[in-house]
Amino acid sequence: MINLQGLILVVGVTGFLLVYLILILGETSLLLIRYGKMPRTTLDALASKVKFKRLMNNGQRVGEALRFGKMFCLLVTGALIYGFLSLFQKQVSPDVLSIQWGWIFVSLFFFLLILFLCGELLPRNLALRYPLKSLRFAVPVLRFLEFLLIPVRLIPLKQLFSEHLGVKEIPINPLDISVQLRAMGEDDQKLSPVIRRMVDRAIQMQDLVVHDVLLPRNEVIIFDTNKDIATNLVAMKRAGHTRYPICKGDLDECIGIIHIKDIFRNEVGEWDFDLDSMMRPTSTFSLEMPLEEALQRMLRTKFHMGIVCDSFGGALGVVTLERILEELVGNIQDEFDSEEELITSLPKQRGFKILGQTPIHEVESHLGVKVENETVSTFGGLIMSELGRIPETGFKFEAYGMGIEILEVDDRRVLTAAVQSHPQG
Repeated sequence: MINLQGLILVVGVTGFLLVYLILILGETSLLLIRYGKMPRTTLDALASKVKFKRLMNNGQRVGEALRFGKMFCLLVTGALIYGFLSLFQKQVSPDVLSIQWGWIFVSLFFFLLILFLCGELLPRNLALRYPLKSLRFAVPVLRFLEFLLIPVRLIPLKQLFSEHLGVKEIPINPLDISVQLRAMGEDDQKLSPVIRRMVDRAIQMQDLVVHDVLLPRNEVIIFDTNKDIATNLVAMKRAGHTRYPICKGDLDECIGIIHIKDIFRNEVGEWDFDLDSMMRPTSTFSLEMPLEEALQRMLRTKFHMGIVCDSFGGALGVVTLERILEELVGNIQDEFDSEEELITSLPKQRGFKILGQTPIHEVESHLGVKVENETVSTFGGLIMSELGRIPETGFKFEAYGMGIEILEVDDRRVLTAAVQSHPQG
């Protein structure tokens, strides 16, 4: 009889710990969805299924169900362990009880260690690795818990506590500051979708460096002092930018910046002007400087363009205030810019068309891939880095979980490519 009771208790503990593990899987997966850490293709697939869409659109209810479920599992598990220990105590003779209790405390310690490893670390890492599969496991449990909490939601307990305690809100989410800011952007109905996206981008900006918005030197149009003014003006007119580095031959010898409006304001004439009087100062930035630090520095010094250098002083490209601000507000275009999106869907090919100047981190977040190449910042630069050359149109190859086909190139860079991704999870 005692063996059967003990077996039932052990099975009960194991069962509730398994439910706790599933809840952690679901919680981590939902956080990935809620705070933009899951590939967009996976999110689109989830949104098309009713059972997942319901979870994604009812974050508050799901959060309450998760907290209730985890507390319930731990409480019942503790009660079952207490029952097992009580059962064990009845079978131990008094003369060896003190020795056995020492063994019990050691066993409890190892049980807590196993709970932490298998009930916290393991499921969270599994959810990070396989978010979609983890969410499928958790959906039935979460829906059942939501059903159990229906009577509780019918009673305005939160308002009851708020009135008696004299507070407007009870802080119940022990989230870190980044997650709280994301939640504020998502949950406050007064914020427009545009503001929500900006809040999310502002938080993500903490993880970016100058390298992420670098315009590579092979794409930079310069005002070359070794060439005549007419040749420079033709190149500047073709490029259509407003600011150009003034260089002695190449970007390594940059001596300043010239603004196109200063040339137009020149009273002497378009083909004859004093370059020194028009030259504006520039600044240098390191490749790994945090992007928010670069933004503060540009705003403080009123610079709109800076030269990005490596540790040996060689110029790798330029960083502009516009490219930094685009990380906050999205792609900035005026009436002269191309309307083409950086990344567009190709439904027939089940892939995407990606422009060569697309930042690597945009490709990673959009396609759900991880690019382990710290030497380049744009997708076109990545292609040429992997191949060691400028490929021909129609060339196909595989890299970082992406099938890439070259669509357009010119004599200096890759313009567009078609990509099929295979995101994990």
